[in-house]
Order: sequence, then C-alpha cells, then structure tokens
Amino acid sequence: MRIRPIPALRLVTRLVLAGALLAIPILLPSSAAGVGPLPECRFDDILTVPRSYDDGPITLVDHLLRVGRDYVPPDLVSVSEMDLAGGGLIRRIAARDTRAMARAAAENGTPIQAWSAYRSYRTQRTLYRDGVGAYGVKVASRHWARPGHSEHQLGLGVDFVAVGDTGLTSNWEVTPTGGWMAENAWTYGWVMSFPKGKRSITCFSYEPWHYRYVGRELAREIHDSGLTIREYLWANYTQVDVSTGEPLPSPAPSDLPSTSPAPPPSAGVLPTDAATQPPVVTPTPANPDPGGAGFWAEVPVAALVVVALAAVALIAIGAWRRPSRR
Repeated sequence: MRIRPIPALRLVTRLVLAGALLAIPILLPSSAAGVGPLPECRFDDILTVPRSYDDGPITLVDHLLRVGRDYVPPDLVSVSEMDLAGGGLIRRIAARDTRAMARAAAENGTPIQAWSAYRSYRTQRTLYRDGVGAYGVKVASRHWARPGHSEHQLGLGVDFVAVGDTGLTSNWEVTPTGGWMAENAWTYGWVMSFPKGKRSITCFSYEPWHYRYVGRELAREIHDSGLTIREYLWANYTQVDVSTGEPLPSPAPSDLPSTSPAPPPSAGVLPTDAATQPPVVTPTPANPDPGGAGFWAEVPVAALVVVALAAVALIAIGAWRRPSRR
C-alpha cells in the first residue's frame, strides 16, 4: 500500500497549520507595552486588561484601572495553609513562595504575619467610605483604594506585620522585621507596592507593610529594573489606552463614597495627623463574595480560534491521505 498526497488538500493543510502556529503566541502572557507614558494619578473606572484570574500577577489596578465587582479569585486559601500567622485568604498560586518566605523570616528571628489579605469588593467599599468620612476624599484616596481598584481584591496583595505587632506603623521598614521584608521579600515573589518617595508614581502614600505577589521571576525583573510595580506592569503588560479605552458609566449613587461625616473604621487605631501619617485599619477578612467570571468569560478568543483551526487541520489531514493499491 502506498500513500499518495492530494496536492490541493496538502496546500490547504499547510496554510491551516501555519495559521494555527501564528495564533499560538496570542495565548501567551502579553508583553506589549502600554499605550503612551505612565498615566497620571487621576480617577477613572476603566476595566483593566489583562484581568483574567490566570493573569492575576500581571493585572494592574490603580486609580484609573479596575477589575469588576464580581472578581473573586477561585483559589483563595487560608494563610494558615502557608505557615503564615494571622488571618485572611491569599491565592493558592502564591502558597509555596509565601510558605518559604514565612519560614525564612522565622528562621531569621523576624517572624511575620498577615494583617490584612484578600478583601472583597464590598469590604473595600466599606473601608473607602469610612476613610472618606473620616478624612475626606483627598487624604483617604492616598491610603485606601476605591472598590475594584485594590490589589487586595486580586487576592495577591497583603499587609504584613511582625508577629506580636498590634497595628501598622509608618516606620515599619526600619524595624528588624520590616527591614528583613524590604531586603528579602522580592526573592520570594513579593514586591513592596508603594515604596517611599514614589507617591506621584504609585498614586498612594508610602506603605512599608503592603506587598504584592507577582512570582519570583517577575519580582526579580521589577527589583532589578528599579521601577515600581505600577510602572513595570504598565510598561510591559497592561493593554489599555486610558485616553480611548472603554470606561464604565458613571458609578451609581450607591457606589459613591459618603459625603456626610461617618465614624472611622471600628477596627484599628487611626493616626492623629492624617496628613502626615497613614491611617491604620484592621479589616476582618471576609468570605469571598459569590459569583465571579464564568469559564467562557476567561477563555481568550484566540484560544477558540486555535481550537477551530486545529480541528480543520485534522479534517484536512484525513482527506489528504488516501490508500492506493498496486
């Protein structure tokens, strides 16, 4: 038996396979630069891109860019599963590195604990409203992100303190534990989001306790670049043109911060000078909100294109070969 190709079908097959190969890179994490220079620290409600759960480590949220209120990572687990003291939830993708960091900190004699980890959209909205009620929009917005704009909602932002600390302090980086974190956290995939002297870039006041997990490789790149997380993600991964992007309609009144005086957050001790000291809050970790993006919402269009092209290729290959007897 001899296999004899049909020339026309062979050409079609090659073209289909070539198209599939060209589409595959679309599925990989994008490294396209953001459109234009780093945006200024102005308020907007533009849905960030990328924002799928798989893209969590490279998802940028700031004053401009946000995720939806139904963004609830599906792999949230207790910090206790990471040998980390404190309470709250962190995404499982950070578990191994977080466990290694917690053990290393303890072995150094500077054990750490999670003060505030994952926050749902609802929890962040409450914190922001309370901050606005106590300090006004201008000051509160330097210390609390609006709902949907917080790294805590990604399940990858955590406020760390030393075991035994009773609150967050603005000089934590000069303490033994805070100093160890500032020096070593990036080697375990955690990077300080809002470093000192960078408020005009990060849009938030200095927070030596707030770290975000991006993975060891990306953390090393950010550390070596000397850039902040916001700068690096915008320049290398974010795919939103904030001047022509698709902002959401004006928020409903229920989503706006309260303009009437409101009591400060009940948990934690607030500073006496809000203009110079960051407010301190101790949110109680909430259970994940129900909902979240469905499976098909998370599947890239390019993935469906590749599957379709692969199916066509298989059909073409089947037709390309036919047995011939001699």
